[in-house]
Amino acid sequence: MANNDRGMNGAVPGLGRRFIGALGSIRGPASPRLWTPVLPPGRRIVLPGRGEAFVRDHRPAGVAGPPVLLLHGWTWSLDVNYFAVMPELVAAGIPFVGFDQRGHGRGLPAGRPFEVADLAADAVAVLDHFGIARVLVCGYSLGGPVGLHLALAHPERVAGMVIAGAALSYRQSLRDRTVWRVLSGAAPLARLGVGSSMPARYFGASRRASAELAQRWPWVREELARTTVSGALTMARAVSRYDLRDRVASLRDIPVTAIVTTCDTVCAPRWQRQLAGQVGARTVELPDDHDVPVARPDAFAAAVLGGVGGIRDRLPG
Repeated sequence: MANNDRGMNGAVPGLGRRFIGALGSIRGPASPRLWTPVLPPGRRIVLPGRGEAFVRDHRPAGVAGPPVLLLHGWTWSLDVNYFAVMPELVAAGIPFVGFDQRGHGRGLPAGRPFEVADLAADAVAVLDHFGIARVLVCGYSLGGPVGLHLALAHPERVAGMVIAGAALSYRQSLRDRTVWRVLSGAAPLARLGVGSSMPARYFGASRRASAELAQRWPWVREELARTTVSGALTMARAVSRYDLRDRVASLRDIPVTAIVTTCDTVCAPRWQRQLAGQVGARTVELPDDHDVPVARPDAFAAAVLGGVGGIRDRLPG
């Protein structure tokens, strides 16, 4: 792909075309389930003052080191984002905990407007529920900003970070700012049910080009449908206001690996490199678009496991 750094400012399909175009769609009947991933058991927990959260918690007794905290991307869920990563963490003997964020999957209700910092507070509530003192944060897309806010607010609780496909701000181009304005005005459509297939439509081209994704698609589509358009739009307003540029220098004190998706048409690679530079991260490149966790899950899982393993090796015993 030429000029991969254009992100949303180039001619390639980006967030505006792929997500806003989907607002005119109505979700149809679910396809028959043909494939499901093998995942650790999930359950609901009650977070005081917040509500019920859906979590997957795999922390075998006797395993040393902080667990990995899995934070998923916008309009996705824990399972959609990390269905290939969780089994690999289990096989490698690496403990982890993950959950569906507000308004997404089976997560906490979105409720009134909130900020990305509130999502980090949700993550802290999950850690407190399980009595987890420190974690190695793994955040993809939206999960990256949530992890950054968590590390800034509670540096003593973050042993390291793996951030992928994320930026310090999503308002750094005219196209980005236009997209957020259009999405913020789409709330009335949500009440009419318009746009309910928005997350699924993003993967249209990928699933037509990939036989593997086509096989997984009934499960992926069903999982994406758990995220309501109202929840996604409430989250979009929070993401559109988020800006940590020149505010993350203190994170240079912790080990960070940034996975840069170099063909990304949603989060421009130059903004990902900006984040990596400001936090002093080691960078790993994936020649993929923003849908890599679903379109090429094995490659994504290998990159995440490499980043997690590299940081765990650097931590004191």
